[in-house]
Amino acid sequence: MPFACEFLRFVCSCPSSDALDDTIALSSQENFTPMDLHPLHPLHEQAEASFLAYGPDLQIVESYGEAEAEYAAIRKAAALMDAPHRSVIILTGKDRLTFLHNKVTNDTSKLAPGTGCYAYLLNLKGRIIADLNILHSEDATLLETDARLVTGLVASFEKYIFTEEVRVLSGAQQLGRLTLLGPRAADLLKQVLDAGVENLNAPLSHAKRLLGKWTITLFRNDLAGEPQYELIVPRDALVSLWQILHEAGRAASGEGAVPEARWLRAIGWSAFNTARIEAGSPLYGIDITENHLPMETAHWYPRAVCVTKGCYLGQEIVARMHAHNTVARLLVGLKMEEARLPVAATEVFDPAAGGGGQQVGMITSSTMSPMLGNVPIALAYVKRACALPGRSLEVLAEGSREKASVVPLPFWPTPAPAAK
Repeated sequence: MPFACEFLRFVCSCPSSDALDDTIALSSQENFTPMDLHPLHPLHEQAEASFLAYGPDLQIVESYGEAEAEYAAIRKAAALMDAPHRSVIILTGKDRLTFLHNKVTNDTSKLAPGTGCYAYLLNLKGRIIADLNILHSEDATLLETDARLVTGLVASFEKYIFTEEVRVLSGAQQLGRLTLLGPRAADLLKQVLDAGVENLNAPLSHAKRLLGKWTITLFRNDLAGEPQYELIVPRDALVSLWQILHEAGRAASGEGAVPEARWLRAIGWSAFNTARIEAGSPLYGIDITENHLPMETAHWYPRAVCVTKGCYLGQEIVARMHAHNTVARLLVGLKMEEARLPVAATEVFDPAAGGGGQQVGMITSSTMSPMLGNVPIALAYVKRACALPGRSLEVLAEGSREKASVVPLPFWPTPAPAAK
């Protein structure tokens, strides 16, 4: 069977002491398709989108010119985002779950078809070199991750295959990614899929569905405080599927509906980034990098790490830190007292230290929060002694040092499930 056909069938239809290569880094570009070759790029240009660089060879949509309306679609209706910055690795073979179990921080050994888990991949120093959404099905296991990491990850996994029956395939050129989120997302999907999504409630639960004439993989991953469905689709069907979803959104809105009443709106990174920060969701490459240890990721740590599982790369470091609770810094939420927004890489200070305050941390992400009345909020790593909720700190913001308070995450709670 030709390579491309075999791989689409799996997704859309159908012991070494060496660490994984530290060359798995955000500088790996071989698997990219530059944005000017991306199938949806002409449609984004027609819609007068603005773009952001995502690495040297890829652009993502920043906004279609109405960032506030795009954000409102996330919170009130349904929002559709092109996601060329995400990609997929496909594992096949009867030993694939055991193989993964010996490489990543979470327990993959007992995953049932239709379920998944989130995990980190570490080097021998215990540093996080990738994060993975692991989706297990009967015929394959998918690793959904940052597109910039795929080439390096595939090469490194292949080095660790000895006698195991495992095959590792890159989905970078054959598969595309779309994100649909918002309170009306499930209702919209019911109109275009051959079956509903009512059973996709657990994090990373997934299923194959027919959308138009194409079979896609659909998985749940609520990162923005709203129901969020991730679509893995054939890359050559991206334009058709984008149009099918928009046509369904127009039909659901009704003839002549004003923009404010739209069921579906295309959104860019700006609106999504605001919503995911409000929800306290860190992203790899932004809030989590190869400079961080799993325990430092605080509220994200239990999501990614099974502390009772056996040996995997970097496990000795994780186990020692967990047993002795020796983490030096933690990821926290900061809420500013004044309407001044700090930016990423801004220093955080402890005014109680005297002498003008000691630097105790660094901002990784920030935004103005619509759900909190346009208050500036941020994700930051701070020293453990400063990480307790209510702790008063200071942050450089718009040229001056401003007060900020440590607050529990998420900033804006995920709505409780509707009663049945």
